[in-house]
Amino acid sequence: MISRIKFLHKFIFFVFLIFSFKLHSSNLIINGLSKLSLEDLQSLTSLDIEKKSFTDNEINKIIFDLYKSDLIYDIILNKEENIFYLTIDENRLVENIYINGNVRIDDELIIENLSAKKNTFLNRDKIKNDIDLIKNIYFSKGFNNVNVVVSSEKFSKDRVNLIYNINEGKISKIKRIKFIGNDTYSDKYLSSLINSRSLSFYNLFTSGSNLNTDNFYFDVNKLTSHYKSKGFFDVKVNYDISQSYSNSYILSFYIDEGERIKIDDIYFEDQNQVSDEYIRNSYDKFIKKLSKNNNFYDKSIIDQFLANLNENLIKNNNYNSFFQADILIQDGINYLKVSEKKVKTEVINSVSIYGNDITKDKTIRSKLNFQPGDYFNKNVIDITKKNLLSYKYINNLDIQKITNDGIVDIIVDIDENKKTGQIMAAGSFSGDVGAGLQLGLKDNNIFGSGNNLDTTFLINDENTRFNISLKHYPIVSSKISNQYTIFNTEKNLKNSFGFESEEQGASYSLNFEYNESIDVSTGLSYKHSNRHSPLKSTSSIDDNIGKFDIYTIDISLKYDSTNDFLYPTNGALNSMYIEYSPDGISDDNYFKLLLRSDLYREFKNSDRFLFLSNDIGLAETSNNKLKTTYAYSLGGLNFKGFEYRGIGPKSEGIYLGGNRFFTSTVGIGGSFLFDDKDNISTKLFYSVGSLWDSDYTSQNDLNLRSSVGVSLDVLTEIGPISFSYAIPIEKNNQDITREFNFTIGTSF
Repeated sequence: MISRIKFLHKFIFFVFLIFSFKLHSSNLIINGLSKLSLEDLQSLTSLDIEKKSFTDNEINKIIFDLYKSDLIYDIILNKEENIFYLTIDENRLVENIYINGNVRIDDELIIENLSAKKNTFLNRDKIKNDIDLIKNIYFSKGFNNVNVVVSSEKFSKDRVNLIYNINEGKISKIKRIKFIGNDTYSDKYLSSLINSRSLSFYNLFTSGSNLNTDNFYFDVNKLTSHYKSKGFFDVKVNYDISQSYSNSYILSFYIDEGERIKIDDIYFEDQNQVSDEYIRNSYDKFIKKLSKNNNFYDKSIIDQFLANLNENLIKNNNYNSFFQADILIQDGINYLKVSEKKVKTEVINSVSIYGNDITKDKTIRSKLNFQPGDYFNKNVIDITKKNLLSYKYINNLDIQKITNDGIVDIIVDIDENKKTGQIMAAGSFSGDVGAGLQLGLKDNNIFGSGNNLDTTFLINDENTRFNISLKHYPIVSSKISNQYTIFNTEKNLKNSFGFESEEQGASYSLNFEYNESIDVSTGLSYKHSNRHSPLKSTSSIDDNIGKFDIYTIDISLKYDSTNDFLYPTNGALNSMYIEYSPDGISDDNYFKLLLRSDLYREFKNSDRFLFLSNDIGLAETSNNKLKTTYAYSLGGLNFKGFEYRGIGPKSEGIYLGGNRFFTSTVGIGGSFLFDDKDNISTKLFYSVGSLWDSDYTSQNDLNLRSSVGVSLDVLTEIGPISFSYAIPIEKNNQDITREFNFTIGTSF
């Protein structure tokens, strides 16, 4: 019995040896296949995987070929004696992708940037790249110790879930920014030029910059460019990072300013051009600006001078030349050489527009300053690009030309803003009219026409107003616009003028943009006014009560050279507004004139500025008395330190206003303690003014009022927020004062 068993064992072993010899006569053994066959593998490599003998190089070649296929996820190679063992990990499809451990960065931001996608094969290289990508995303946010581990879990036989586990670590911040070697510019001024920000105890609205090397290289380039634009052609800027404590760092910029170039002399290559009146005027203005800058090279001043000269060429239909300026150094003297360069005359053959899926082709063409048949001029192209970018339905654009033997085809490639429609709901607060709510429906490109439709509902303590306004741009000119408005307004004036009113009407205005600085408009308006619910019976109230049909003509002229819409620091804003309601046509007859002038002047190499603001108003009537509803009022936002309509004569507690007023405010502004990147503007100011000449009182002396104060304007995502504290210095006994003022939605 025992001998039979031994015989059986020997027989089985003998069969196994024969079988193994047939399968493994080659010195390559492949394991792990379940879905793939040897034929499948053979199709992936040029080497014969069933031959009997392989070298190390041949095995490496097979592995290399197999790895190129998405069907293979991983390969493990083992070698025992002369036999190579390849264990194949067959690939699986990704069912779901999960992100774990991320607190500071949303799943969507990470997943949309991953190379690995749902319903695709796992790929080791893509996953490795994804790990680096996730780390880079975190590095850009200041997380320098982030760790990413990727794992998978079985979902089904041939599908897996891919899991990215993130350990964010602690965020690294810049505690302090230092500038070393900057003799010409202050630390604060240079800090305003760069993107990096430091943490300071008084910076309430910033959290400091993250530790991001890319930002530091950008800042170095920004500082270098600024210095070179100011004449420091040999400037050298470097940076260094040192750890302060924990995850806080000190960012130091080392600046070697070098010598600053002065312009010793200026000459035109063609001296005859200086006799041209326009060139002479531009030249004289340039010399004055240069002299104020101590004759130091300043690229912005030179560029403006050249822009004026080139603009004059265009006005004179000279499209085949342009002015340029170069610095020449001879015998130690720095010359600014101005020369007119001739260019080959090129004619525009065609203009093609791409990217405008919503905006009509003719709408875009109406905004172009060139058309087929014109001479090509780069200055005109640049001006057109600047104008187009001012429209809210264009995010960005690129204008290219294709030239062939003096013939130019222009391609305008537009990045269109397809979301020009807006639904707006905003709250507001003002010391003048209290809390308010504004609802709106707006489209800046209705039906792709480039026209604006604006529907607004506004309610506050004094007014309830609904209006629909359409701003129409004629195809013939982008500088002209027509505005049509219908409105319905209810006013509760019982706390001031002593009555309530309801008004319905319509208006039309024609607006003309003469150039970038000057706007002119004129308009017609009709409104039906019903003034009722008098608080008491006095002449100032009784004259207003009743139903009136009022027609008005208005004209306005505005000159604006300021550098910012909300927070200007340099330039001028001057305006004149005239409103006339003619006798015999309108139930009320009056004439009003309002003059405003705001001047801003920046300090050199600083974010601080001086400002002077003057307002003058005059109102008249050919009737006996100008009704108080058309009189001017003073106090509140237009004269801080006093209550809204707190300045001026009163009769039996009813505000009368005045036919004349003036205010003048002088002050200094800047970021002061705050970082200018906090969008906080601080102003110290002194105001003086008066309101007088009401037709309903004999007490009409010009009594001056004045106040001194400080304001804080903060630009936030919900709009400007303004705080002010002003103390009246000169006041009248019947004036109502208010030191603190707070508004949301307006600035100083």
